[in-house]
Amino acid sequence: MMQQIYTRTQLNRILYGLIGSWELVDVWWNSNNKAFAGKAPNEVYWSGESGRQEVANYILKNAEYNI
Repeated sequence: MMQQIYTRTQLNRILYGLIGSWELVDVWWNSNNKAFAGKAPNEVYWSGESGRQEVANYILKNAEYNI
């Protein structure tokens, strides 16, 4: 089964819904995160297709808990 690859724009919209501030969305992308072994989500996202999927899965998982 193919997994959907989400664009940064799509992920930013989800993050905005969770965080409520475009400034904090930018901070999130560029801050070290334990979920990514201390790397910033931006670094993981741009590391390749698996990185993009890892970041998307993390965001979507957290979005489910906030519904």
